[in-house]
Amino acid sequence: MIFIHADALLQLLDKKSDKGQEIFEKLEKSKEIFAITSITLYDVQSLLIDKGIDISSSMIHLLQVYDFSKEDAQKAIEMKLELKEKGIEIYSSDLQVSSIVMNKGGTLRWIIVLKCWKNGV
Repeated sequence: MIFIHADALLQLLDKKSDKGQEIFEKLEKSKEIFAITSITLYDVQSLLIDKGIDISSSMIHLLQVYDFSKEDAQKAIEMKLELKEKGIEIYSSDLQVSSIVMNKGGTLRWIIVLKCWKNGV
């Protein structure tokens, strides 16, 4: 399963985005199921509403959404402590999304992960 993070989802929702088209093509080729987390849903809806964009007819409502559980909270704390020991700070929402994905056995498509891998995390 592929989880789509807010950055990628915003690109997908932007019909004029070349990057969004590229992401869509990669998702289509993968033939995997894709979903979002409740945190991603909140982040994207909040941003779109703040920009005055009507989300009532958006395809975002058709996506499978996974909630943040007690186990996800524990995993997020563990990751935060491990990263803190390495001197790396990441937004709490990114840790929460990552913990959901890891606990569900999915993969995450987003820019932050690539930055962390380059930094040896």
